[in-house]
Amino acid sequence: MREHERVDIAPGNRCCQRHGFANSRVRVTCRDVCSWGDARNHRENLLGMLLKRIATKSDARNVEEGGMTYNLVAPENFTADQNQFVRSFEESVKLISSQTNMILGGKDINSRHVISTDAYAKAVGLSRGTEVSGRLDCEMPCEGTAQFADSYVLEDQELLSYGDPGRKKSILNIHEYSNGTKALIFEKYVLKDHSSRAILGTIYGAYEVAASSFFSLIPNYALEFGIGCSIENVNGDLIGGIEKLTEYEYEVCFLLAMNWNFKQISGFMNKHRPSANPRVADTICKCRNRICEKLGLDDLRKPNLRDKLIALGVHRKMPSSFFYRLIGSKSL
Repeated sequence: MREHERVDIAPGNRCCQRHGFANSRVRVTCRDVCSWGDARNHRENLLGMLLKRIATKSDARNVEEGGMTYNLVAPENFTADQNQFVRSFEESVKLISSQTNMILGGKDINSRHVISTDAYAKAVGLSRGTEVSGRLDCEMPCEGTAQFADSYVLEDQELLSYGDPGRKKSILNIHEYSNGTKALIFEKYVLKDHSSRAILGTIYGAYEVAASSFFSLIPNYALEFGIGCSIENVNGDLIGGIEKLTEYEYEVCFLLAMNWNFKQISGFMNKHRPSANPRVADTICKCRNRICEKLGLDDLRKPNLRDKLIALGVHRKMPSSFFYRLIGSKSL
């Protein structure tokens, strides 16, 4: 493996030890990528730096980066250099797996796993990271993972279809893994080979958060949709069909999808998204009317709107202002 393809983390400090890097020799240090005072930013930025470092080195679809076209290439169409690139990626993951307990891995453009760390393999019911190779999520022994396989594939394909290969996705997964019920934040990046201007798949990494934070924020989610979930952080671009909504209107949409009434929503927004003029139930009712108009709904009844929002997948697309509260931010 060439020198620049290695991912090294510097050992020796308590912060690295706390996140599973006690014996590692990875060159990306905690000091390089995070502010020491913010645990959420530390874990997210350290994971993000690692994923970006190992990510960078036909189908009819293509994406753009800096004016250059990046083609999506399936494994059966890899060139010799692209095969070598993927092998080097696999070696990087194996190195990280041998020195950390980080959840990390990669898939091809068809969402078939290529490699993972042992930590991910054990979470989905396998023993070693090499055992995930060639499997789809629906083929994992872990029933919780298989249950949400369609969601994971959709997330992968949405990421691959973006016009920005540098983009990422953040997703909260809560379900029963083989080693217990966990709430994991998955960060997904594109695996791209700059030398051939090709996108070869996706890279994923994850860290654990407290499930109680989610159910404290949205206490009735399990009642409405079940205990397990796969919920994406919507940051900037809204999902198809509701692009005309403002950030505030989308926040109200998400809470309406949770089956909250106007009084509950106004109380939540006053607490977590305060404004100069406190909101009341009538404020949310008027917001509902604007939302229905933008969505082209003539029937203003709340159940009709909720059905539309769920059909659009709003209940699986959490506003960033809410999502960041789950992973350690002090305020919305």
